[in-house]
Amino acid sequence: MTSARRRAAGSVLALVLALAGVPAAARADGTGEGTAPAPVRILIVGDSVTHGSAGDWTWRYRLWERLRGTATPVDFVGPREDLFDNVAGNAGSLDYADPDFDRDHAARWGMQVDVLDVPIETLVADYRPDIVVEMLGVNDLTWGARPPATVGARVGRFVDDARGVDPEVDLVLAEATQHWKNGVPEFNALLGDQVAARDDADSRVLLARTADGYDAARDTWDGTHPNARGEVRIAAAVATALADLGVDVPPGPWPTPEVGPRTGADLVATAGDGQVSLDWTGPPGATASYVWTRDRTDGEPWRRLPGQVTGGSWTGSFANGHRHQFRLQPVKGDDEPEGGVYSNVVTVLPAPLLQAPTAFRVARRNQRVTVLRWQRVAAADHYVVTARQHGRWVVIGRTPSARLATRRLPVRRAWRVRVESRLVEAHGDVARIRVPRGRR
Repeated sequence: MTSARRRAAGSVLALVLALAGVPAAARADGTGEGTAPAPVRILIVGDSVTHGSAGDWTWRYRLWERLRGTATPVDFVGPREDLFDNVAGNAGSLDYADPDFDRDHAARWGMQVDVLDVPIETLVADYRPDIVVEMLGVNDLTWGARPPATVGARVGRFVDDARGVDPEVDLVLAEATQHWKNGVPEFNALLGDQVAARDDADSRVLLARTADGYDAARDTWDGTHPNARGEVRIAAAVATALADLGVDVPPGPWPTPEVGPRTGADLVATAGDGQVSLDWTGPPGATASYVWTRDRTDGEPWRRLPGQVTGGSWTGSFANGHRHQFRLQPVKGDDEPEGGVYSNVVTVLPAPLLQAPTAFRVARRNQRVTVLRWQRVAAADHYVVTARQHGRWVVIGRTPSARLATRRLPVRRAWRVRVESRLVEAHGDVARIRVPRGRR
């Protein structure tokens, strides 16, 4: 019996004996009182499809979600826990859609079965897996330009090298999902031949049919790497093979998740003269964004501007004096987010630079009324006049014209007055004048 099946059998036996009331100290699996059954250790070795990119759940997550909490505990093992940052172009990201799972793995973006980061012999010796799940080969076929027969034979040596360290280790060989690429259908067929030639009672070797029903448009975000639907499809195929090895895989349908980025960007906006500039960060993994806008002054509904925007900034032309709102919709490859995922909404008011009023004239009509006049400022639609009273600036008038007649500046004293140019809610420069004391 292989090590994985021994662990699975021991876990099931422990559960049966517990239900029968047999004391823990007397259990045949050797577990002591209060101890849990030993987990099945699973080492997952793969390329970018397994590694995953920023913002993904990954198929490793989907598999972990299905296996956790079962009678046969599972422990993913390996030297890495990261994702590939597909925007920055380097590994080391921890921006999972949900990081709360056993993230250990031995996969790397771009890895080939012929050029492993860490030899499988070292991985088996260091992490003592009961099961090795291998999903490699497509990079050897495409980047390495190796023929399918050569790559298939190299996968066979991978099995032999793992067994050289642990003759009882079980292996699951997963098909390359990209069956639309040159050489992949032939490679997948040869992978089945390797399984048939190497599977035996002491060390099982099974095939995970991850390419069955896998579709480039539906299951990937860029024609190569899995989106949320593709992750589930891969995990389900691997889980079927693990169940054949005795791992407890709960029955039932797999989820049909929404695709596309699941979080929005952090958006800020800056208004200028007839324009708005947007700047944003994130979300992880998004390759582009759609800009959505609406004119709140005119009561417009949301509309999506044509074309996608890459990078983290964008500038467009918009009417001065209108309140405009903006939000971003993130995109990953060819996947727009399902379920309405957007950034925060920002509101801005484009306006020209409003100069301070000039050419002031002050006149007194009588003991009560003071008249202020100034030169009109281009683009301003009104003015706000304040006076210094009791240690603070108090609004004494708002006017659309370049004059103000007010009773709030009695002639018995001098006044400090400010006049500010405005366009709707946009503030302009402020002019400061002194209204002298009038005659009693």
